[in-house]
Amino acid sequence: MSDSKSPDGDMITKNSKRIILDADQVAGSRLDNLKKKDKKQTSRKLDLDTDEGEGSKNVSSRLENLKKKDKKQTSRKLDLDTDFEPTEEEEDDALPLDCSICRNPFLDPVVTICQHYFCEKCALKHHTEINSKCFVCNEPTLGVFSIAVEVKERIDEEREKARAMVKEVSEMLKRASVMIDDAKGAAERAVKMVEEIETMVKQVAAMAIKAEETATMATEMVQEAQFMMETAKANMAKAFVVMRSVSWDV
Repeated sequence: MSDSKSPDGDMITKNSKRIILDADQVAGSRLDNLKKKDKKQTSRKLDLDTDEGEGSKNVSSRLENLKKKDKKQTSRKLDLDTDFEPTEEEEDDALPLDCSICRNPFLDPVVTICQHYFCEKCALKHHTEINSKCFVCNEPTLGVFSIAVEVKERIDEEREKARAMVKEVSEMLKRASVMIDDAKGAAERAVKMVEEIETMVKQVAAMAIKAEETATMATEMVQEAQFMMETAKANMAKAFVVMRSVSWDV
């Protein structure tokens, strides 16, 4: 057998090489496309991850805002609840200071078992003469009238407050009277000063009139002096003429 190759075999090898090259190119281009798609998908995935991260951040921030609003509402609710809770002063104010029967300030206050307050005499009189039921709620009193210690303490506190207020007001009145006296003294001094200034203005006006009169007299005196000077000059000139015309031989 000879080693020479036929032309058909060469063509086949060339075509096969071309096919292999084309296949490699196609495969390479496909790989490039796949890589590009992979990059796009990874970039989209990253964008989605960032969007999801931002979305989770937004959701968390919204949750925090809702929690803050809930805290504010609960705090406001607590404030309202505390506002409606009665203080010690309000509880003290709930205690009456006047008798429900005579409508006057308490005299020896007593309290019934139904927690209503009266003067001792009013309560006993109502119990013995009218009926044994409470004047306010018409519940049986059973003749039990205890000393209203809380009302007495409140009356004492109110009296102390009244005494303190009276003392404070009296001190304020004293200070006000002192201020009034000071104001009166200042007003009197101001009136005296005005009178002195008016007197000084009158004196200055009088002095101005005198100065004007003196100035007028001085002007007249200057004019008279000037006239006398002119007359003296004329007489002197006449005397010189006479002296020249007269012979002085003795």
